[in-house]
Amino acid sequence: MTLLSVVEKDAGLLLLVAEGHSVAGPILEIGNTNSRYKFEGGIRNFVEAWNSHGPAHHCAIGIGHLAHKIKKLGAILDIPVVQVC
Repeated sequence: MTLLSVVEKDAGLLLLVAEGHSVAGPILEIGNTNSRYKFEGGIRNFVEAWNSHGPAHHCAIGIGHLAHKIKKLGAILDIPVVQVC
């Protein structure tokens, strides 16, 4: 799976990307769509790296590893892309 967040920075926008895996297991039953994810390097490292760029609460979740396509889009649009995992 791929996470994507569009982050507003002082100089413009930033595309924040992370790739991981959806894994089986219990999920919160709170009325929203939820999944369990596993990231290389562990969840603590992911959360610290992800949050260090100041993303908003919501993000897009895509099926598959799509960071390479997002990097191409960033290059075309002249928007920096940061991949945290």
